[in-house]
Amino acid sequence: ALKHGIDALTIEVHVPTTSVGASAIHPHYADFSRCIEHLLRSISNLHERLHHSVAQYTMPSPSKFVSHGEYIYPAILVSLPMVVRAASLALRDMTSFQFVFVGTVVGTVLLASCVNAYTAFTTGRSFIGVMMMVVVWVVHRSIPQSCQEIETGVDFDTTNECRKSLRFVACLIGIYLHVPLLLANYSLGFPSAVFWTPLLAIFVLSDRLAAMCSKNTVLKTIMAIAKILLLVAISPSTILPSNISPQYALILYTPLQLLLTALWLV
Repeated sequence: ALKHGIDALTIEVHVPTTSVGASAIHPHYADFSRCIEHLLRSISNLHERLHHSVAQYTMPSPSKFVSHGEYIYPAILVSLPMVVRAASLALRDMTSFQFVFVGTVVGTVLLASCVNAYTAFTTGRSFIGVMMMVVVWVVHRSIPQSCQEIETGVDFDTTNECRKSLRFVACLIGIYLHVPLLLANYSLGFPSAVFWTPLLAIFVLSDRLAAMCSKNTVLKTIMAIAKILLLVAISPSTILPSNISPQYALILYTPLQLLLTALWLV
């Protein structure tokens, strides 16, 4: 840097370069180089003083703070069931991934979330109930007919495979939505992870119980009514407080509820 005269010191005092035949630095390039170096030094010093980022600290009081090395472990443990569920589905439970069905449902959920966010910002009203009914209609229209494997003669439960494929994607989406939220706003991300992890990854019926419920009409009706009532009870307008961030409700909560609706009403 001293040889070419581009460091802040030689620029400031105009020390000539030692290169033979070298021309003087243009004032604009000199100012630009000085600004870049000062910016990098400031960011480096701030990075060292704050130890990575102010977002990595939780302050329970004005005089105390908890570093990310201490509070990140409960968040990892809370989100771990979604990772385990997704891994078990991918490595053991799923026979074949239903790409067309999952792509259609996830695309519908994203489109419905965008439409709901647009109406919420423009009119101040949320149409989550209408979006849930649209998602349920798309789910039932997208499930392929059950088929029978020609070679083995074993019935292939397409509905169950669609449900497993959609649960796998829902767990991945839940993980990817909560990781940045936990790092940016721990006080909001941790309760959200505690709330959504059981719904997406823990409260899952086994294949035997699901088959038994599908054969029993009374039990199937009771389960459907209970799921609908629970979905209404956890809707954003019912459960979320009024002072919650609207970005959280529209970007994270609404897509996850629509995915949960598709999962439970497949």
